[in-house]
Amino acid sequence: MIAATEPLLEQFGREVSTRQIAEAAGVAEGTIFRAFATKEALIDAVLDEAFDIQHTCDQLALIDPALDLDGRLVSAVTILQGRLRRIFALFHTLRLQRQPPADPEKFRHRVQVDNERLNAALAELLEPAADELRFAPAEAANMLRTITISWTHPILGDTRRYDPRQIVDMLLYGILQPSPPPKRTSC
Repeated sequence: MIAATEPLLEQFGREVSTRQIAEAAGVAEGTIFRAFATKEALIDAVLDEAFDIQHTCDQLALIDPALDLDGRLVSAVTILQGRLRRIFALFHTLRLQRQPPADPEKFRHRVQVDNERLNAALAELLEPAADELRFAPAEAANMLRTITISWTHPILGDTRRYDPRQIVDMLLYGILQPSPPPKRTSC
C-alpha cells in the first residue's frame, strides 16, 4: 500500500483520496483503514519509508566492486540522486514545512547516524582506490554526498539537471581543463 501511495502523493499531495489509494493498491478502501488508522497515518508511513536510509545503503552495497572507480561512483551518484529526487518530490507536493522537530536532539542524532551510515557505504566503494585518493575514503565519501545533494537539489542548484557523470567528474577532476601533453621539440 505504501508503494502504491507514494506516486499518488507526488501527483496529488495530501488531497489524494483513500479511494484513489485503494484503486492503485488493488485493495478495497476499507483495507486501508485496517492497516492504518487514518490517511495521515498512511502518509506518515510513506514518509518514514522514503526517509529510511537502509534501502539506499543496500543499493550501494550491490554496486559491482569490479567496476573501476569512475563506474562505482557514477552508480553511487545515480542511486543517491534517485533517493534525493524522491524526497524532494514528496517535500514539494506535500508542502512539508520546516517545522522544529518534536525532539530536536533525537532528530539531530538520527540525521547524524543516517549521514554516517551513508558515508560508510560510500567509503566502502572508495576504499579499493584509497591509495589513489588525496583524501581518506570517509572524507571523500562525505564530499561526494555533499556535492550530490547540492547539485541535485532543485533550489540549491540552477535549472540544469546535473547527471551522475558530471558530479563524479567534478569530484575527481575539479574544474581545471586536463593538462595538455608537453610539446615535443625536434632535435
